[in-house]
Amino acid sequence: MTDTAVTRRSNTHLFMPGLLCLALFLNGCARGNRVVETNPAPPSDQAPIETNTESHTESDTAADPGDEPLPDDELMPEDPLVPEPVAEGLDGPTREEIDRAIRETLSDDPIGLIHEGEDPRVFRLEMNERVQSWLHYFQVRLQERFQLYLARKTRYEPMIRRKLREAGLPQDLIYLSLIESGMSPNAYSRAHAVGLWQFISGTGRQYGLEVSYWLDERRDPEKATDAAVAHLKDLYEEFGSWYLAAAAYNGGPNRVRRGLRRVPNGTFWDLADRRLLRRETRDYVPKIIAAAMIGHDPIRYGFEYPEEEELPEYATVRVPDATSFDVLAEVAGTDEETIDLLNPQFPRSVTPPHREVEIRVPVEGAAQFAVRYAAVPAEDRVTWTFHTVQSGHTLGWIGQQYGVSVTALRAANGNINPRRLQIGQQLVIPRAGGSSARRTASAPSTQPAAQAPAVRTSAGQPSGPVTVVVREGDSLWLIARRYSVSTRQIIEWNRLSSSLIRPGDRLEIRR
Repeated sequence: MTDTAVTRRSNTHLFMPGLLCLALFLNGCARGNRVVETNPAPPSDQAPIETNTESHTESDTAADPGDEPLPDDELMPEDPLVPEPVAEGLDGPTREEIDRAIRETLSDDPIGLIHEGEDPRVFRLEMNERVQSWLHYFQVRLQERFQLYLARKTRYEPMIRRKLREAGLPQDLIYLSLIESGMSPNAYSRAHAVGLWQFISGTGRQYGLEVSYWLDERRDPEKATDAAVAHLKDLYEEFGSWYLAAAAYNGGPNRVRRGLRRVPNGTFWDLADRRLLRRETRDYVPKIIAAAMIGHDPIRYGFEYPEEEELPEYATVRVPDATSFDVLAEVAGTDEETIDLLNPQFPRSVTPPHREVEIRVPVEGAAQFAVRYAAVPAEDRVTWTFHTVQSGHTLGWIGQQYGVSVTALRAANGNINPRRLQIGQQLVIPRAGGSSARRTASAPSTQPAAQAPAVRTSAGQPSGPVTVVVREGDSLWLIARRYSVSTRQIIEWNRLSSSLIRPGDRLEIRR
């Protein structure tokens, strides 16, 4: 070895410790403003500026039938424009510039100066300007609605936390669902994402969820949570960071991959600072962090501890064919609202035809469900019909024709937008009338004659056929039950082409 080589090697040994010390010092300065806090400082009083957001994810090209937003389950309002971090002065480089310089100098991070390795069971809660801004927004601009989200969270929290724990994932990922959907299984986004975890149809099917006209398992809280756990686990295994996994969940993994090609070994904050992610995704992780901070200590941030909303204790039973929710409620000894609450995966309030499915019913009615269900004639298990939209039809007019409310029509048709009716479109018409008109399937009719529809005998013969004048709220099923006949018989006697009847129609009932 020559003297020159020995001298160069000696100088390298002297230079490297100095470089490492300098890098450690600069990196410490850059990280000084980004710390993990369990008790973050109160937010500032400066409110963010509102503007429009971008779509939720890289969505499918077309929406599934019946996907329309719910009036009472809309997602977060238009997101505010969170200011980009402001330079801290002209006297020297900002912390972002220092951090960026270190990462460029040590792009391969050979000795682990940058990536410290995070615990896969922990979603770190870091405080910075973006998180602070979203805290302020939730406290001031979204206070009432965010309080509602916290209350909804208690309804599904035990199930979600159990599944996260069993999979070894951070418990705070429950706040990803809160930001996505407001903890509503019926939530629907502009990108046609649905459910607690806001799956688009393609990703939902990829993780085993059925998405069809009759059944949308993205709305099933338990199955959608299983799919979300598997999806998040896959993203974390690829990116090695929960912040990057969350960004990929929101904006798509391809966008995160492209960003990491530009900034090798970069963090979420690196990609956000360089605007390599869409604005919605840049704000997504700060939203989750802010929501988790509030969830851990609501009182500190001006919220109340939410009143717990518990789902009824339920059991699963099997339904062999298409059956309306009102009939299921009768058979299970409960009300239709409870069946709908436990089974949001059936968007048309009826189980699919020609196939057996499982539904959830309160445990009190599960034991006798099979026996009581068998007592319902097959033709009486569905109490809805179809209406074909024609020129000039509106939901209000259609509802008047069938004696049902616009709200009921929207609920039976995937919460269809009244302004988006199309000629030739088929609408499901739910059974008119309320739960008070229903009786248990196995019980005999006890309705007094004074409450029956207007009836007059034919040719003055009380024992012969009668003519029933249909009243508002009547359906073929209800009339058939009153007179101990089947709907099929009424259709045959009156030569009806369907089960559609309207107030004022006259039906012949042969005793």
